[in-house]
Amino acid sequence: MMKRKGMLLLLVALVSLVLYSKLPARPGTAAKIGAQAPAFALTALDGQTYTSEQFRGKPLIINFWASWCEPCKAEAPALVRLYERYQGQVELVAVNITAKDRLESVQAFVSEHGLPFPVLLDERAETAQAYRIVPIPTTYLVDRSGMIVDKITGAADYATFEKKITALLRR
Repeated sequence: MMKRKGMLLLLVALVSLVLYSKLPARPGTAAKIGAQAPAFALTALDGQTYTSEQFRGKPLIINFWASWCEPCKAEAPALVRLYERYQGQVELVAVNITAKDRLESVQAFVSEHGLPFPVLLDERAETAQAYRIVPIPTTYLVDRSGMIVDKITGAADYATFEKKITALLRR
């Protein structure tokens, strides 16, 4: 039974990867290091709307994830710890690719992992598309002026995040 469940999760992850890779990027909006971060306006679990513009002037970490993603589950404690350590110096938001997730699963994930930062819902995967998210988790680091300065593809541990945040804060 456990083996079957693991195979099903792997299949879902692979199908999602293929679907995301087929999404066309909107001209002029694709995210890349050295470019302005694509703009977004997303509603969070708390009902508030968050925009990329409101984070200008502070470094920003944007973490893309889904509740069914095993690497996302493994990475969650490091993100919580980073938020607690760098709160006030760096903004951190988690963008759930809700187009390929269920709201109930998102809420359960947030509760289980105790995510204290805003969890934004990308219900049409438009923000994921603009940031060219294929594997999840994927994390972008954006400087005070809104420029993308780094990207982490796949799950990262606390030490990796801290090293990259330290460099981001020096910019």
